[in-house]
Amino acid sequence: MEAIATYETIRARAMRLVQERYPGAVAAIIGGSFATGRQTATSDIDLLLLFDHVEAAWRSTIVYEGQTVELFAHDLGTFRYFCEQIDAPGGKVPLAMMVMEGENILAASAHHAGLLALAQASHAAGPPPLDAGNLRQRRYAITNALEDLVDSRHPGEAMAVACGLYGMLADLHLRAAGQWSGGGKHLFRRLQACDAAIAAQLDSAQRLLASDLAAGQQAYAQVAGAILAPAGGPLLEGYDLPAPAHWRSS
Repeated sequence: MEAIATYETIRARAMRLVQERYPGAVAAIIGGSFATGRQTATSDIDLLLLFDHVEAAWRSTIVYEGQTVELFAHDLGTFRYFCEQIDAPGGKVPLAMMVMEGENILAASAHHAGLLALAQASHAAGPPPLDAGNLRQRRYAITNALEDLVDSRHPGEAMAVACGLYGMLADLHLRAAGQWSGGGKHLFRRLQACDAAIAAQLDSAQRLLASDLAAGQQAYAQVAGAILAPAGGPLLEGYDLPAPAHWRSS
């Protein structure tokens, strides 16, 4: 079994990488699994590099000393733009969380202080509220998927539907509560932190589908009902979504 690298080992490796290839960086933040103590033997290094100025923000995946490194390069202007214009509208703040949870392995500087202040302000602002149209669309999509799930008689089809439904339900519950959402493993972590009971119900329903289709369908219907109720309940009849008039080929 492969050993899990210590944070000290990863920190030293990241420092060598920055010194060798990115000496112009004014801050270098180790985020992700190593920053939160959740690393595994195959975890990569998430490293945000801050420069005084970049022509354009960029990200890159490299292998350094045999380990995968996910690089995110910004200056203060591009970082703020990504937080406010790219991430926040979708209800997620991965870059801000990387800075807030991570460690700057370079010397303290005004640049890093400014970066941290931007990240904290972005996170504190909270996600944009769901407008009526967006909420209706989510209620309809969830209700439609739930019907497909409950009506299914094929375990494989049911599981495929449930994988998408899980994300829709978790994201709606977080956003309706005014909480930031996430993707992949971060979605579960955020849901668990926001509402441990709902997180456990969703997790149980998903697992149950694999062993007992009927019981899993019933469990999914119950947790979906609990999440939809405060948002206005299920929605099918009466839902409409007109397309823009210019959506036509000449």
